[in-house]
Amino acid sequence: MWIAGGIALAGCVAIGVIDPNTTQVFPACAFKAATGLDCPGCGMTRGLHALLHGDVLRAMSHNILLIVILASSALWFGWNAVARRVGKRQLRFEFRRNTWIAIGLAVFAFWVVRNLPWAPFNWLGSGA
Repeated sequence: MWIAGGIALAGCVAIGVIDPNTTQVFPACAFKAATGLDCPGCGMTRGLHALLHGDVLRAMSHNILLIVILASSALWFGWNAVARRVGKRQLRFEFRRNTWIAIGLAVFAFWVVRNLPWAPFNWLGSGA
């Protein structure tokens, strides 16, 4: 867990220091290069850069899924940190099959909807 946290922290530092909007250091999305469409992850690097610089609205405009993932992760880690301190039951990360199916369907729906070319769906695109 500490190794994963260290790697994540190093990645965040790199993304915070190097602007993905102005450099080609970070790899481009192969799906977007091949099809011209956004994948569910398109815009996450630029969104994380904006978020690390305090620009939440810009991060949301790059990829709203990033905000959902980070917020739910923060809630989960926060809950478990408090639960550990006060001796309460911690939340386990054991999803049932139906939960994974629901998450997969939600991500797939986001993938489709963010590529629709008309309002109000076009604001879900990565903006690149």
